[in-house]
Amino acid sequence: MKIKMLTTRQGSPDGINVNTYISDETVDVPDELAHIFIRQRWARKLTDPSVKNRGKAPENKKTRKKLKT
Repeated sequence: MKIKMLTTRQGSPDGINVNTYISDETVDVPDELAHIFIRQRWARKLTDPSVKNRGKAPENKKTRKKLKT
């Protein structure tokens, strides 16, 4: 998940290595670590501008015709 760091913090993306994430830096981290940073208000989630909310998908209202035998 892409997040923007609001404060400088350390975190472990894999449970082994510890990285320092710098304030105002945009980083791609595993979802679990991202949720911790966001919950603590150390970071905020970035939305992908190329993905647009187009609302609900249209329902398939086409019905099949039964074959006569």
